[in-house]
Amino acid sequence: MNNEDIQSFKWKFECWLRCMGGKAPKGILTDQCTSIQRAIELCMPTTIHRWCIWHIMKKIPSKLNSHKGHIDIEQEMSHVLWNSYTKDIFDKNWKDFLTKYGLGGKKWLSGN
Repeated sequence: MNNEDIQSFKWKFECWLRCMGGKAPKGILTDQCTSIQRAIELCMPTTIHRWCIWHIMKKIPSKLNSHKGHIDIEQEMSHVLWNSYTKDIFDKNWKDFLTKYGLGGKKWLSGN
């Protein structure tokens, strides 16, 4: 798309919904684009929108490179994300990870 504003994405989603007989998906994964997010909220308010893990993980090195041992942190984070097979196990592993590396106060990681 040449123009990645809310109205352009809204138009795209409205066309897509017409092709799908007006039925919105239960969930959708996108990159972290606020225009896409807003267009989804407007066109498909019942659709659960999540950010793509690939796009999130791409940003991790730049977020963590100021931390001592950031390579170990990145490797353990990746292990937690890809090897926690249930929500309960992920929640425990994530909490342990944040505590181990003192990252609990990082809003972009902990949701605080």
